[in-house]
Amino acid sequence: MKAVLQRAIRVLHALEDAILVGLLLAMVGVAVTQIVLRNGFDGGFLWAETFLRVLVLWIGLAGAMAASREHRHISIDILGRFLPHRAARWVAVFNALFTAGICGALSWYTLEFVKLEYEVPTEAFAGIPTWVCESIMPFAFAVIALRYLLLAATSPFHDAPASAHGIPLEEGKLP
Repeated sequence: MKAVLQRAIRVLHALEDAILVGLLLAMVGVAVTQIVLRNGFDGGFLWAETFLRVLVLWIGLAGAMAASREHRHISIDILGRFLPHRAARWVAVFNALFTAGICGALSWYTLEFVKLEYEVPTEAFAGIPTWVCESIMPFAFAVIALRYLLLAATSPFHDAPASAHGIPLEEGKLP
């Protein structure tokens, strides 16, 4: 059962990476096409600028989800660097719970925002409703919150490298 779960997680991670790469390629493709059309043919797509802004939002949040998966978010953990290893792990748990709480709140409030956009629909570009473009926000913040909850639940109980929890790691030594 554990092997099946690990395989499913690997597949989800690969899918997440593929979506991130696909979004980036779409953004570069549309931007380059827009430049060529403007400079070479005095034309372009009317929807391209708005589409690119939406792609920046999606790439940023997909990247944040990938960073949370790898425990590579920017963090400021001065206290954990000076505490003994055991205490530093509990600081890491607190930090993970705090991050999960903030991301959970952001997920809730962005969901409410998307619901409002759904109730009073406006068009973002090319007939696509604004709420569709914004739908990544509650999803991404929920995924990040879940990942940090799982990190908090497992941090003090396993022997993953301390650096994965924001704890400085002496060269070549595991906690």
